[in-house]
Amino acid sequence: MEEKSGAGPKRRGDKPAETTRPPREDVVRRHMMPIYNALGYLTRRLEQRITQEYEVHGDKPKLTRAQFVVLSAAVLIPEMEQAELAQVVGYDRATTGVVVAKLETLGLIGRARSDRSRRGWLVKATPTGETIIGAQLGKLESIQGAILAPLDEAERLTLLHLLSKLLGVRNSYNLG
Repeated sequence: MEEKSGAGPKRRGDKPAETTRPPREDVVRRHMMPIYNALGYLTRRLEQRITQEYEVHGDKPKLTRAQFVVLSAAVLIPEMEQAELAQVVGYDRATTGVVVAKLETLGLIGRARSDRSRRGWLVKATPTGETIIGAQLGKLESIQGAILAPLDEAERLTLLHLLSKLLGVRNSYNLG
Protein backbone atom coordinates (compact mmCIF):
# COMPACT_ATOMS: atom_id res chain seq x y z
CA MET A 1 0.00 0.00 0.00
CA GLU A 2 1.29 3.47 -0.92
CA GLU A 3 1.75 6.16 1.73
CA LYS A 4 -0.11 9.38 1.25
CA SER A 5 2.34 12.15 2.02
CA GLY A 6 1.41 14.98 -0.28
CA ALA A 7 4.96 15.20 -1.61
CA GLY A 8 4.47 12.35 -4.01
CA PRO A 9 6.74 9.37 -4.46
CA LYS A 10 10.48 9.93 -4.47
CA ARG A 11 12.05 9.55 -7.86
CA ARG A 12 15.62 8.97 -8.74
CA GLY A 13 17.41 12.29 -9.21
CA ASP A 14 15.09 14.27 -6.91
CA LYS A 15 16.99 16.65 -4.66
CA PRO A 16 16.31 16.38 -0.95
CA ALA A 17 14.34 19.29 0.53
CA GLU A 18 16.76 22.05 1.46
CA THR A 19 16.88 23.19 5.03
CA THR A 20 17.24 26.87 5.74
CA ARG A 21 20.68 27.67 7.01
CA PRO A 22 22.33 30.96 7.71
CA PRO A 23 24.23 32.56 4.86
CA ARG A 24 27.96 32.09 4.77
CA GLU A 25 29.86 34.60 6.85
CA ASP A 26 32.06 35.73 3.95
CA VAL A 27 28.99 36.44 1.78
CA VAL A 28 27.31 38.40 4.57
CA ARG A 29 30.47 40.38 5.29
CA ARG A 30 30.99 41.25 1.62
CA HIS A 31 27.42 42.46 1.11
CA MET A 32 27.08 44.18 4.47
CA MET A 33 30.45 45.97 4.41
CA PRO A 34 28.93 49.42 3.75
CA ILE A 35 26.81 49.00 6.88
CA TYR A 36 29.57 47.38 8.98
CA ASN A 37 31.89 50.29 8.09
CA ALA A 38 29.35 52.99 9.04
CA LEU A 39 30.09 55.09 12.13
CA GLY A 40 26.45 54.83 13.22
CA TYR A 41 26.53 51.03 13.11
CA LEU A 42 29.80 50.88 15.04
CA THR A 43 28.66 53.34 17.71
CA ARG A 44 25.35 51.50 18.09
CA ARG A 45 27.22 48.23 18.61
CA LEU A 46 29.49 49.93 21.15
CA GLU A 47 26.40 51.30 22.90
CA GLN A 48 24.98 47.76 23.07
CA ARG A 49 28.25 46.46 24.52
CA ILE A 50 28.34 49.21 27.13
CA THR A 51 24.73 48.48 28.10
CA GLN A 52 25.51 44.77 28.36
CA GLU A 53 28.51 45.33 30.66
CA TYR A 54 26.61 47.90 32.73
CA GLU A 55 23.74 45.41 33.20
CA VAL A 56 26.16 42.69 34.31
CA HIS A 57 28.12 44.87 36.77
CA GLY A 58 25.44 47.35 37.86
CA ASP A 59 23.80 47.35 41.27
CA LYS A 60 20.20 47.80 42.29
CA PRO A 61 18.40 49.99 41.63
CA LYS A 62 19.01 49.77 37.90
CA LEU A 63 19.57 53.33 36.78
CA THR A 64 19.41 54.39 33.17
CA ARG A 65 22.64 55.86 31.89
CA ALA A 66 21.02 59.31 31.90
CA GLN A 67 20.02 58.84 35.55
CA PHE A 68 23.51 57.56 36.39
CA VAL A 69 25.18 60.59 34.77
CA VAL A 70 22.85 63.15 36.37
CA LEU A 71 23.05 61.54 39.81
CA SER A 72 26.86 61.22 39.52
CA ALA A 73 27.15 64.93 38.71
CA ALA A 74 24.89 65.78 41.66
CA VAL A 75 27.13 63.71 43.95
CA LEU A 76 30.44 65.01 42.57
CA ILE A 77 29.36 68.69 42.43
CA PRO A 78 26.94 69.22 45.33
CA GLU A 79 24.19 71.84 45.27
CA MET A 80 24.36 72.80 41.63
CA GLU A 81 21.43 74.56 40.03
CA GLN A 82 19.44 72.32 37.72
CA ALA A 83 20.31 74.48 34.67
CA GLU A 84 24.03 74.19 35.54
CA LEU A 85 23.61 70.45 35.95
CA ALA A 86 22.10 70.22 32.45
CA GLN A 87 25.09 72.06 31.04
CA VAL A 88 27.61 69.90 32.93
CA VAL A 89 26.10 66.59 31.75
CA GLY A 90 25.41 67.81 28.21
CA TYR A 91 21.64 67.39 28.22
CA ASP A 92 19.03 70.00 27.42
CA ARG A 93 17.13 71.53 30.34
CA ALA A 94 13.90 69.66 29.62
CA THR A 95 15.58 66.25 29.55
CA THR A 96 17.52 67.06 32.71
CA GLY A 97 14.27 68.13 34.39
CA VAL A 98 12.61 64.81 33.55
CA VAL A 99 15.63 62.81 34.77
CA VAL A 100 15.92 64.84 37.99
CA ALA A 101 12.18 64.43 38.66
CA LYS A 102 12.48 60.64 38.28
CA LEU A 103 15.53 60.55 40.58
CA GLU A 104 13.59 62.66 43.08
CA THR A 105 10.69 60.17 43.08
CA LEU A 106 13.24 57.39 43.68
CA GLY A 107 14.53 59.31 46.72
CA LEU A 108 18.02 59.73 45.23
CA ILE A 109 17.94 63.51 44.68
CA GLY A 110 16.34 66.42 46.48
CA ARG A 111 15.52 69.85 45.08
CA ALA A 112 15.13 73.19 46.81
CA ARG A 113 14.71 76.77 45.63
CA SER A 114 18.00 78.46 44.85
CA ASP A 115 19.19 81.66 46.57
CA ARG A 116 21.22 82.45 43.44
CA SER A 117 18.32 82.92 41.04
CA ARG A 118 14.58 83.46 41.34
CA ARG A 119 13.59 80.57 39.07
CA GLY A 120 16.43 78.16 39.79
CA TRP A 121 16.38 74.91 41.69
CA LEU A 122 19.33 73.53 43.64
CA VAL A 123 19.85 69.82 43.10
CA LYS A 124 21.46 67.73 45.81
CA ALA A 125 21.97 63.99 46.05
CA THR A 126 20.40 62.30 49.06
CA PRO A 127 22.54 60.03 51.27
CA THR A 128 21.01 57.03 49.46
CA GLY A 129 21.93 58.56 46.10
CA GLU A 130 25.49 59.18 47.33
CA THR A 131 25.81 55.56 48.48
CA ILE A 132 24.55 54.16 45.17
CA ILE A 133 26.84 56.37 43.08
CA GLY A 134 29.81 55.63 45.33
CA ALA A 135 29.36 51.91 44.68
CA GLN A 136 28.76 52.34 40.95
CA LEU A 137 31.65 54.75 40.37
CA GLY A 138 33.88 52.13 41.95
CA LYS A 139 32.73 49.62 39.33
CA LEU A 140 33.06 52.03 36.41
CA GLU A 141 36.73 51.21 35.90
CA SER A 142 36.07 47.45 35.75
CA ILE A 143 33.19 47.98 33.30
CA GLN A 144 35.38 50.13 31.07
CA GLY A 145 38.19 47.58 31.38
CA ALA A 146 35.92 44.76 30.23
CA ILE A 147 34.79 46.77 27.20
CA LEU A 148 38.33 47.78 26.23
CA ALA A 149 39.91 44.38 27.01
CA PRO A 150 40.64 43.52 23.35
CA LEU A 151 42.84 46.64 23.04
CA ASP A 152 46.35 47.08 24.35
CA GLU A 153 47.11 50.11 26.56
CA ALA A 154 48.27 52.36 23.70
CA GLU A 155 45.14 51.52 21.67
CA ARG A 156 42.90 52.23 24.67
CA LEU A 157 44.45 55.65 25.20
CA THR A 158 44.24 56.43 21.48
CA LEU A 159 40.58 55.42 21.31
CA LEU A 160 39.64 57.46 24.38
CA HIS A 161 41.62 60.46 23.10
CA LEU A 162 40.00 60.31 19.65
CA LEU A 163 36.48 59.88 21.03
CA SER A 164 37.01 62.80 23.42
CA LYS A 165 38.36 64.96 20.60
CA LEU A 166 35.59 63.98 18.20
CA LEU A 167 32.91 64.81 20.76
CA GLY A 168 34.60 67.99 22.01
CA VAL A 169 34.92 66.64 25.54
CA ARG A 170 37.71 68.16 27.60
CA ASN A 171 38.99 65.49 29.96
CA SER A 172 42.24 63.80 30.90
CA TYR A 173 42.41 62.25 27.40
CA ASN A 174 41.79 65.54 25.58
CA LEU A 175 43.08 68.64 27.33
CA GLY A 176 42.74 70.86 24.25
